[in-house]
Amino acid sequence: MAHRKSPARLAKDARVAYFQALGASQAAPPTLPWDAAARLEAALAGRIVLPSSPDYNAARQESNPAFQAFPQLIVYCICENDVLECLAVAQRYNLWVAVRCGGHSTAGYSVNDGMVVDLSEMRGVVLDRPAHRVHVLPGTDFDHFNAAMNHTGWHVPTGACGSVCVGGFVQGGGYGYTSRAFGIQSDLVESMRVALADGRIVTASERENPLLWWAMRGGTGGNFGVLLQVTYRMLPLDQVWAWSIGWDAASAAQVLELLQRHYMRTGAPDALGYMMNLGILNGQPVYMAQGMFCGTAEAGMQAIAPLLAIPGAQLLVSKTGTYPDMNVWLEDHPYTLPDALPEGICETKACGYISQPLTQAQWQSIVDFFATSPNPWSLAYLEPYGGAINRYPVQDSAFIHRNVDADLVVDVFWRNPQERVQMEAWLDRFMQLVRPFLNGHVYQNYPDSRLQNFSDAYWGPAYPTLQRAKAAYDPGNFFCFEQSIALPGGQGGNAQAGISA
Repeated sequence: MAHRKSPARLAKDARVAYFQALGASQAAPPTLPWDAAARLEAALAGRIVLPSSPDYNAARQESNPAFQAFPQLIVYCICENDVLECLAVAQRYNLWVAVRCGGHSTAGYSVNDGMVVDLSEMRGVVLDRPAHRVHVLPGTDFDHFNAAMNHTGWHVPTGACGSVCVGGFVQGGGYGYTSRAFGIQSDLVESMRVALADGRIVTASERENPLLWWAMRGGTGGNFGVLLQVTYRMLPLDQVWAWSIGWDAASAAQVLELLQRHYMRTGAPDALGYMMNLGILNGQPVYMAQGMFCGTAEAGMQAIAPLLAIPGAQLLVSKTGTYPDMNVWLEDHPYTLPDALPEGICETKACGYISQPLTQAQWQSIVDFFATSPNPWSLAYLEPYGGAINRYPVQDSAFIHRNVDADLVVDVFWRNPQERVQMEAWLDRFMQLVRPFLNGHVYQNYPDSRLQNFSDAYWGPAYPTLQRAKAAYDPGNFFCFEQSIALPGGQGGNAQAGISA
């Protein structure tokens, strides 16, 4: 038979030759010699992007252009061995490593000025129906994951944003429309395959490396190793009923008070999941809930009947279909928020957990303040907890946020430094207003670099056990960043490029 190189191998040979030529004609990069870059490229099934590569500026971008880092190299891995090759080179040349799947870290922690190990091309979903399990690679985004599960009758909770990837999402917990029915996504994790800094690949499960399994379900990515694959327990779910209700401004505080009293920790059936949104449409504040009911439309209508009875309520969406289809439908119906968001705009996010009852007057103060947004793209929303989320034993994973009503999230958007100052000042005033109602904890999948005591905010009493896991699986603190888990008795992650110890 013919023995010819594949087009991919020919392209790789060209990149290797290019790196070698750079080494012959230019000074070496700061910490990685050109010949080492060429050897790494040759060893990979994936590819390297360097600052001299034509696609470097696009490759280094996060989903949020507020974060502008300049890695020495970005490695697109497509198999497990690529990850091991990256870790070996990073160890040898003392490169600071960031692990990136979808690039959605709200604090920009999936990119740095050292080596970015990009897993976005490690995608795949394999269903094992007889075992009620599904095996997923870390770079699989939810558009892909949901499509693979569609019309199978099986389900795993995912997030509403289709470009978010499994690898980062699951390690921070993972909230979605069906979490009240089935739990935070990490609650359904049976096992993980993990590449450690020393080059070993281990399985983390309740029986194998149980401390690592506990820590990586809520401990967030980039702390213990590189997630290579996750296996979930699937749950039967054929169809859901998607719904949305809008209210007049005069009823918004009444709606919020009723939602907290009867649609979060207690009152509503677990099958009802939703988000409550305060947004701006056509220049005017709007108040809208949208969600899914894991059951029939008739049962769902019965569950939301008290919400429809509030003056000014309008049923804006009523549609039955599969979870993946309805997840896509709710992206655009009844409308998108933020409305008409400019291309390339930057975002700043803050959030906190509500765990005590608010009066209608207190909710009104929040509604009134939101209406003062300096630009038309601000968004405040509630992600309600309760149900299966709150029933999961808090000690059984590093995701501690169980005894709460909802996560209150505020997003602001800006186009230039002047708008940034203005919008972040407004965001700070918003969070000062609601601080008396919050319990001090923060959802670790929405990291905030401005937090002073992030370890308590994200992990609370779980932090010492996370430090024990860090000492057991990353004793050299190879995986580190500004808000990474510190070794026992040590400092947090070093955010300086080229320093990994």
